[in-house]
Amino acid sequence: MISREKLASEAPMSLEDRRAFLQLPLAERRRRLAQQAEETLALYEQESAQQERIEWQGGDIIEC
Repeated sequence: MISREKLASEAPMSLEDRRAFLQLPLAERRRRLAQQAEETLALYEQESAQQERIEWQGGDIIEC
């Protein structure tokens, strides 16, 4: 499972890395994106992440 620390420590992809990714066959790109989506979903489904999200998103919207 991926952790928040791992996400925060990863540097953004360079332009060269992005271009290399786009040169991959479509099936490989889809496989990699699906894997990243699964890892992200696992992160959001963690109980601690859910509770934190509820705290900062929770409550009614009050217009002044």
